[in-house]
Amino acid sequence: MKPATIVFTFTSILMAGGVHAQLPVPAPIQIAEPLTLQQAVKIAVSRQPSLGAATATRQASEARLRQTQSAYQPRVTPTYTFQQLDSTGIINQILPGGIVQPVQQSRSVTTRQEDLSLSMRLFDSGTRDMNARQGRQSLISSELAEANIRQTVIGNVADTFYAALRSEALVDVSRSQVERAKNTLDLVTAQIEAGVAAKKDDLQPRADYLNAQVTLLQAENNAQIALTQLRTSMGIVDNIPLSLSKIDMPAVDRKLTADVPVQNGLTSPAVISQIVKKAFETRPDLKQAEMTAEIAATGVRLAKITSGVNVTADIAARYQFDAANDPLRSIGNNKQVTLSATYPLFDGGNVRNGVRAAEAQQRSQEYNIQSQRQNVALEVEQAIRNLEQSRLSLPATQAALEAAQNAYDKAVESKREGIGSVVEIITAQTALVQSQTNAVQAIFNYYSADARLARVLGQSERIAQ
Repeated sequence: MKPATIVFTFTSILMAGGVHAQLPVPAPIQIAEPLTLQQAVKIAVSRQPSLGAATATRQASEARLRQTQSAYQPRVTPTYTFQQLDSTGIINQILPGGIVQPVQQSRSVTTRQEDLSLSMRLFDSGTRDMNARQGRQSLISSELAEANIRQTVIGNVADTFYAALRSEALVDVSRSQVERAKNTLDLVTAQIEAGVAAKKDDLQPRADYLNAQVTLLQAENNAQIALTQLRTSMGIVDNIPLSLSKIDMPAVDRKLTADVPVQNGLTSPAVISQIVKKAFETRPDLKQAEMTAEIAATGVRLAKITSGVNVTADIAARYQFDAANDPLRSIGNNKQVTLSATYPLFDGGNVRNGVRAAEAQQRSQEYNIQSQRQNVALEVEQAIRNLEQSRLSLPATQAALEAAQNAYDKAVESKREGIGSVVEIITAQTALVQSQTNAVQAIFNYYSADARLARVLGQSERIAQ
């Protein structure tokens, strides 16, 4: 006989494959005009994919923590099994008189089985505890990573926002230079036509005017690139026009964005040490490195548990349901208690080297903390000194700008009166452009350095306030 068997087994395990998670669709962008730094930060926090990825990573860590905690809970598994056995074949039947006659015969057998299994681990040598500890530590680490990326996003928005404003201000400088160069050229041309200047006197002013136009084109292009960088830092892909809110010359008594012990005298060694210590306490990336070292320490403990005697105690029970209409089905109840102890007597050094690897990983993370602390200290001191330099540069550049403007005005007036030269005007123009550029750079260097200090102290949230 040739049997044909069909077996179906169903359990409570749900399986899914080939499914791609759908990312949330960003809300339509509503950008106020003019756009402030606080509004730009708010948009970036809601749209930056790097921050969304960090949030998803943190959510994954939450799920993995719950997964490790499930090891303390019982497992209940219902199972249903259906089996259909169909057999067909030819048998020889002996008839009266000794006659053999082939006869076709078929048989069908149906078997069903329902059972309910329960199992639970009552005790182990600490593996579950260490796994759960690592799960909690990994969650904290992912939360700190998310906070650090948020700090980075806000800091990047501040940098690109001030860079865009700087570029726009430099466009204004270039436009004023084009206008001055045109006025100088017109003045010299008028004097040539009046016969009080030689024809060759317009060569240098004309070259300066054309060069000023080229510089303006470059400044306008830089301004557009800066706006694109700002949109990118805000998580905006579309080329949406941005109109930025202007900022004024910082007041002498302007309070710093960062929460620091003093507002003046930041470059004092004692003050720098105090601020560096504060950064050690607040920087999320440094806290994450410390948590990573704790995870490695837990890994060492887990490896040592694996290398020793492992004792486990488990209970299990299984109940098979009865069915009066199926006498062939097996029924019954099974209960089991298992106590086991294992020891890796010989495994070619696998477990021993696993412990050594875990200990080396822990040392590596400890060195990484020291390295990061050094980098944090360097970043803080650099930020402090750059801020102090930019703050001291503000009055100096403003004074230089006023002097250069006066020198230019007097040179132009002298030329109109016929007692000055084109060279004097061009020299004064060059000095004025440089002074205007320095003044613009000083203003935005100050704002950028102020935001940078808040970032290196782990206080980027204060930038958006």
